[in-house]
Amino acid sequence: MDFLFAFRAGCVPSTYINGTVIPLLCRKAGVPAADVRGNITSHRARSTIASQPYNAKEPMTLCELQAWLGHRSPQTTTFYAKISPTTLNKAYDDAGYFARNVRTIEVLFDRDAVTSGEATAGEPWQYYDLGHGLCSYTFFEQCQHRPRPAP
Repeated sequence: MDFLFAFRAGCVPSTYINGTVIPLLCRKAGVPAADVRGNITSHRARSTIASQPYNAKEPMTLCELQAWLGHRSPQTTTFYAKISPTTLNKAYDDAGYFARNVRTIEVLFDRDAVTSGEATAGEPWQYYDLGHGLCSYTFFEQCQHRPRPAP
């Protein structure tokens, strides 16, 4: 069997790699041996490397990532495949949910009707821009003249 780190034809224990080799390499590189998530370990490096192709511009699927990592179970792969906030935000934008569910309607006020007192007499003074014209109906989203989205 081939090992990445070997000593006298035997595998170097992960405790030695995580407790000695990685801290030594971190010191030599001038980077901290720990961050907000804890100590830098070989397992954390594997997790980071697995997340990169999952969040790439042309991402690997979970099945491809599972085969690449050599996992038997897809559940194990989902533990490694962390979605970055950038990827999640892009997916949300691509879904168009925010654009479909937030309405920005411009409201125009007839200042003359308000100042002259016509507004208190029941005259229209507030108009909603429907995109093709103005509507004075307060519940503009229920207006019969409002264009309906295509099915």
